[in-house]
Amino acid sequence: MANCEHSRTEVIARRDGVDYVRCLGCGQVFEADDLDPVPASEEDDQAL
Repeated sequence: MANCEHSRTEVIARRDGVDYVRCLGCGQVFEADDLDPVPASEEDDQAL
């Protein structure tokens, strides 16, 4: 299986101030804080 970038996620639970998310691509569940922020591309900024 190829490495998933976890670019599409959904929040599935919150416990003691920690959000748990599931990747819609691969189904992995993890803490939201474990995700690295996705940098916005310059092209997206120009569209605004």
